[in-house]
Amino acid sequence: MEDVEMKVRTRKKSVRDFFTVFDGSHPSEYRIVKKNGDTTIKTLNHPSSKKIFYPNVFLSIVQLDFVWICAIFLSCFLLSWLVFALFYFLVAEAHGDMLKDELHVEMPPCVYDVSDFIEMFMFSMETQTTIGYGTRYVTEECPLAITLVVIQSILGSFLLSVLTGVVLFKFQEPKKRKHTVLISKVACVFENDGNYYIEVQILNMQRSQVIGPQVSAFCVMNLPDGSGKCRLDMELDACHVKSRLFFRPRIYRHRIDNKSPFWEFDRRDFEKGDYEIIVVMDGQDEITDSYVQVRTSFLSSEINWGRQFKQMTPTRVGNMFKLNFNDFTRTMRSRTMSDDSASVASRSRRTSLASGSITEEDMESIEMSYFGT
Repeated sequence: MEDVEMKVRTRKKSVRDFFTVFDGSHPSEYRIVKKNGDTTIKTLNHPSSKKIFYPNVFLSIVQLDFVWICAIFLSCFLLSWLVFALFYFLVAEAHGDMLKDELHVEMPPCVYDVSDFIEMFMFSMETQTTIGYGTRYVTEECPLAITLVVIQSILGSFLLSVLTGVVLFKFQEPKKRKHTVLISKVACVFENDGNYYIEVQILNMQRSQVIGPQVSAFCVMNLPDGSGKCRLDMELDACHVKSRLFFRPRIYRHRIDNKSPFWEFDRRDFEKGDYEIIVVMDGQDEITDSYVQVRTSFLSSEINWGRQFKQMTPTRVGNMFKLNFNDFTRTMRSRTMSDDSASVASRSRRTSLASGSITEEDMESIEMSYFGT
């Protein structure tokens, strides 16, 4: 009987429990990449911020939080309407349109049906938004007012195009789609026929598929000589899946061999070591064709020794296939494995081969059938 790891439920699960958009990191856990994909790296002694911001003002605004973008969007329109309304009002005041005596009754105004600043503000808004002129419209009496209308129309179109592009790029950011791609909160280390593996599970929550997903990983750990942290690449291979589509949950495995940074890691090193595994998934959404990137990280406290993810097998109901989402968070105990490192297990394997208890061809066939190749 499978020993399935079950978590005690103290409350009803919500959407927040399933998505990685919220950072579940403990304050005492220092990591380069948070669970929600945000990075914690800040640069020091960089050039002046003005030299960086102004040449790339568009990209700098896109990188702001959505609240700030909405504030900039509203402020730009309101400020432009207000400034041009002030210009129109000064021109009308200089022309004498605001005077209410008999000497100016028959004089054609610069802008019809405008008697105060509030109505001039309405005229400015109608001009820039091209809503259309009703009773308020500019006349040929004031060439300066006509010039202001032309300038406001050009600048208004430019402002609308820039701000619309900012909002569009903000909605199409790769990390927006990441909220619908779920990466397991833990990674598992297990043994199969003398070989050690690290595996993570990834699930696409949206109906639209991620085309050609590419998953890569690397590890950041302290060097044994005490010279500081280094980045070491890790190879991740999809288990049993070669399709470019993302129809069902995928398990990606890293084989711990002599090229792996975890070759000498035993159980204590995995559970207490100072390292961080960073996983990145890239792909394209099939509907919008937009770029998708999801990333997360695993610390030593998020490594399950001697366990594997339970396969999420779809069940057919009528003409549809259904997946039980509860299986995504479950792991099962793998075959009994020692607390030794992969290098020790490899030496034991070579000893078994040398004794003739198992042949190399049998071992290769077992590995090939295990990975579905």
